Amino acid sequence: MPGLPYVVLLVASNTGVIEVSPPVGYRVTAYTTVFPALSPLAYRVAWGLSQHDKSHKERIRSVLGVFSVTDKTWKTYGDFCGESIGSAVFSPDGTKVAFVSQPASPTGNGYCFENARVLQILNLATGGIKPIRYSGRVGANARLTWSPNGKYLAGQFCCSGPSAYQIVVIDIASGRERVIAQGTNPSWSPNGDWIAFEGQQGKDCILVRPDGTGSRVVQKVQGNAVSLTGALWSPDAKKLLFNEEAIDSRGNVSILDLVDRKVARLPKHTDFVLGWASQSR
Repeated sequence: MPGLPYVVLLVASNTGVIEVSPPVGYRVTAYTTVFPALSPLAYRVAWGLSQHDKSHKERIRSVLGVFSVTDKTWKTYGDFCGESIGSAVFSPDGTKVAFVSQPASPTGNGYCFENARVLQILNLATGGIKPIRYSGRVGANARLTWSPNGKYLAGQFCCSGPSAYQIVVIDIASGRERVIAQGTNPSWSPNGDWIAFEGQQGKDCILVRPDGTGSRVVQKVQGNAVSLTGALWSPDAKKLLFNEEAIDSRGNVSILDLVDRKVARLPKHTDFVLGWASQSR
C-alpha cells in the first residue's frame, strides 16, 4: 500500500513486468488511499513523492514524480507542502497530468496548515504547472478523471451537511463546474458516455451521464468489503474492474461485463490493479 517506504508498483505487459520503486531519497505519499496514475499505453507513471526538507528536518516537502517505463528514469516537478500531493490522472493523450496539492508558501514556511489545496495541471512537454480556477474544493484523496476530449475533469467535492460528497464536472478552460451526483471516486468511460462512481460507503457502483442524467446502479460490493479505488474502465468501455478490501484487509479483484452483466473474480488476495495497461489514444 502507498505510504510504506518499500512500496513498489508493477507494470505488466506482453513484453514483461517492470518494477517501479520511489527514487533514492524519496518515499511515496502517506495517504493510503492515493494510488499512482498510469498513462495511456502505460508509458509513464505519476506518483506523489516526499522527503524531509533539507533546510528543516522536521518538515516534509513533496514533488510530483513521473517515471518513464521506457527509460526507467524519474523526473520530478514542483515544490509542495508536506505530503500534500493527492490524486493524479494523465490526460487522454498522455501529455498532461492533473493533480491536487498544496503549493509551498512563498515565504519559505514549510508548514501547510493555512495553504489551500489546489487542482493543477502539469504540462509534461514544458514542465509548467498551471492551477485551475474554480470555486469548490476537490478532495485530495479521491480519484480525478479526465473526459476523453480533454476539456473536462471530474472529481469529488468535499462538502458539509447531508451531501457530504459530490461528483463534480469542471470545465478546464473556464473553471465552471456543475454537480452531477452524490458519491465518490468518479471514473469517466473511454467513449465519454458515462461516469462511474461509488455510492454510499463504497458499496455501490453507479453510472451517470456527464450531464447528470440516467443514473443507475450496476454493481454492489459483496459482504463486508468496500471498494478502494472506484471503478476502472476497460479500453473498450465494456467492462469495469473493482478493487475490494474486506475488514480483515484481504483484497479481491472483480471484473463486471456490462454487456452480459456477468462478474469474473480474480484469485483471492490478488494485488490491487490500478489500471488497464493496454489503452489506445
